[in-house]
Amino acid sequence: MEYDGELIAVYNDQNLPLECQIISKFKNEDTGKDYLVYTDNSRNEEGRKNMFVVSYRPDVPEEDKLRPVETAEEWESISGFLAEIRKVIDEKGLDL
Repeated sequence: MEYDGELIAVYNDQNLPLECQIISKFKNEDTGKDYLVYTDNSRNEEGRKNMFVVSYRPDVPEEDKLRPVETAEEWESISGFLAEIRKVIDEKGLDL
């Protein structure tokens, strides 16, 4: 996994854009979807930056690209990759 660092705008509950950093992009063959792992640079109770995951469609217009991960089955399917991302972040000592 390479840290992407690209910035994206994600809209919050008040429909205001938040500048977020992309941590990684990956395609899951089980779901057939592409995913973005990103952070808004907020921190959790352990002091790590919060990471979020959305599916995205690189083939559609910008405003419709990001979709939430909606089912437990989908989360289960991508959980191994997310654990691997966290492992690499910890091993490299990244501030994420």
